[in-house]
Amino acid sequence: MTTAPRTLDLASSADLLPAAGGAPQLPAPAALLLDFGGVVVTTVSRATWSQELAEDVVARAATLGARLDAGSVAESLRAGRSALSMWKNAASRRLAPRELAPAEIVGDFLLADLPDPVRRTLALDAGELLATMATLVSEHHQRPGIDELLAECAARRIPLGIVSNAHSGRAHRVILADLGLDRFFGVQVYSDEVGIRKPHPGMIRLAAEGLGVALPQAWYVGDTLDRDVVAARRAGVGAVVITRDRRTDTPPFRIAEAPDLVLETPEGLIAPLRAALDSAASGRGAAGGPTTATAPGTEPPAGDPSAAALSSAASAGAAPAPSRRGRPAVLLDHGGVITLSTPNPARDEEVGALIVALSERIGHPIDLETAARAVAEGWERHRARKRARDTSADPAHRHDEIDPAVLWGDLVGEGLPEPLRAALRLDGAQFSLALHRAKSVPAPRPGALELIRWCREQGIVVGIVSNTISGRGVREILARYGVLADLGPSAYSDEIGVRKPGREIFEAALAGLDAAPADVLYVGDKSVNDGRGGKDAGIGTVCLLRGGKDSDEELAQALAGGFADHVLDSPDALIDLLVERLRETARTPAAAGAHPAAP
Repeated sequence: MTTAPRTLDLASSADLLPAAGGAPQLPAPAALLLDFGGVVVTTVSRATWSQELAEDVVARAATLGARLDAGSVAESLRAGRSALSMWKNAASRRLAPRELAPAEIVGDFLLADLPDPVRRTLALDAGELLATMATLVSEHHQRPGIDELLAECAARRIPLGIVSNAHSGRAHRVILADLGLDRFFGVQVYSDEVGIRKPHPGMIRLAAEGLGVALPQAWYVGDTLDRDVVAARRAGVGAVVITRDRRTDTPPFRIAEAPDLVLETPEGLIAPLRAALDSAASGRGAAGGPTTATAPGTEPPAGDPSAAALSSAASAGAAPAPSRRGRPAVLLDHGGVITLSTPNPARDEEVGALIVALSERIGHPIDLETAARAVAEGWERHRARKRARDTSADPAHRHDEIDPAVLWGDLVGEGLPEPLRAALRLDGAQFSLALHRAKSVPAPRPGALELIRWCREQGIVVGIVSNTISGRGVREILARYGVLADLGPSAYSDEIGVRKPGREIFEAALAGLDAAPADVLYVGDKSVNDGRGGKDAGIGTVCLLRGGKDSDEELAQALAGGFADHVLDSPDALIDLLVERLRETARTPAAAGAHPAAP
């Protein structure tokens, strides 16, 4: 069913309500697409959110040696959220709005009033901050009728998807899991993960593609006129339903689109759903269950702009070395420096089991053997692609990190059913995290945690520069080690969009340090990625560790070639260099020949 656009009288929403004789007859759906907030859950604001989040920000800033006033941070958070709300309302007027990158939300809105090095550093952890903020700003309560609606769909084999504007899809996934509802949804499409936001119809197209249904076969259920109704009409779904919530009757401007049905709660959707399905089954053709049809115009949107946002915020090149050394700062690689890993032989089967579960949720099941083989072969394709890229002559994209959607939808998904490939693209970041957790058993490298804790005691900021498919996974490991709170700016390639030895990933971390690049000591274990990459970024002292992936001969060549200043046996061997650096910093010009005691 399609409905011709008509202008609504926003002073009275009576014309949105179903006729007194009952709900209109809607076409039988093959899938239901639901908004998150206003449909699955409703929210209740928490008055203390800004103070609680400000305390978290103050604690993170303390790792940089910055002392922030919690009250001032809370004011910045509130001002940023108000400005963000205005931006979202304005974006609803656009035909194809993009979503802000997490780094833009944190750096340009929420923490815009903070000192620049602190703001840039916290922008690197934007995903963590926004996930925390999502649960502090509001309480989330399941709406009436959701359990019954989802059970009805499961019984009738009607696949379900989430389509939601969100600054932390990660937080929404956790909320659904905590409510025990995540098992019902084949796909979850969040604006921060796909780079576009409603009313862009592309979000709804992506969800339909992931469930393997054509758009006219889907119902879309939302709670706003300017975002949900407009997006659904543009996408061309079969029916548009509104479940009233606090934003429904107060759109920011006049809307010339109307839903087919307006309900007070999702509970009211069960009767018209049953009526549509029963009517189709009794005489006008059966509905339900996914098809292999693919909706037109489902090309994936442009990539997430987070890497460009971070890159633009980074320092442009290295500053010349000062005549007198400043206080040192430290950057560390993760794998091979902080962590040594033992491969997990069950990796492919463990991740494959998750793909099997996804395939069953969307109605295109595959077996475990097929899924595990897809993981193994897809990872080998990824490795071959990295090798080819590293030898590429294209300077603009030579060090690009792979997009999770490409890794899972194209490389792992090669040969799998097309709807499953589409669903893998949408859940790419979640599968990268799952692979990171499953691929090996991590353990701290001897001397690494001692170095980090010693630096914290001396007031030396320590940051991370790491190539990884999941910065979130690395943070989980560091949290288990008990040192995550001791670390400052952390640049992970999947979040920056550039891998070492590319300059941009180093520059993103350097921008969060209150130190000139010449005063930074960097420790890695690979002669090209870490040695040459660190030197190209202007880092003053580059140290390479034995015992990593590069041989002693390769490390010696890097030292001889000027791509390393020291080769060390253990991470804590850096302490001796730092002690001498602190002595140099403490010397005054008048006492340049003196030798004060180490701190």
